[in-house]
Amino acid sequence: MIPVKKKEAVLIMYRQGRKYKEISDTLLLSPNTVKSICRRSGPRPLQPEEQKAGLCQNCGTPMPQSPHAKKKIFCCDRCRYAWWNKKRGLEPYRLVCCCCGREFVSFGNRNRKYCGRECYLRSRYGEGLP
Repeated sequence: MIPVKKKEAVLIMYRQGRKYKEISDTLLLSPNTVKSICRRSGPRPLQPEEQKAGLCQNCGTPMPQSPHAKKKIFCCDRCRYAWWNKKRGLEPYRLVCCCCGREFVSFGNRNRKYCGRECYLRSRYGEGLP
C-alpha cells in the first residue's frame, strides 16, 4: 500500500504537468505505480499549449475534434498551405497555365506548367477526360 500523502504528492505533481518519470524519480516510486495512480485520478487539466490544440495553427479559428481520430491542426487546406509556405520562407511564383491561360501561384517550383490536375489531363488526353 502506498501512503495517502504520497498519492496526493503524485497527483499534485501530475496536475502541474510533470512527466511520470520525473515524479517517480522525485518520490522514489516505480513509474508504473505513478502512471496507475494518475490514470485512476482522471484526466489532468490542460496545459496552456494543449489548450490551443483546438485552434487552427494558421488563422486561429476553433475546430471540432473527433474523439478517436488524429488531432486536426488546420481548418482547411488553404490554411495548411499558407502556414507551411510561411514557415518554409518560400517566395511565391506567379505563373500562367499552358492549358487554360489562367494565372496561378506556385511556391518553390517555377517550372510548373499547369494550374491543376484537370488542366494537365485536358492537355494530355484532349477535351474528353478519361
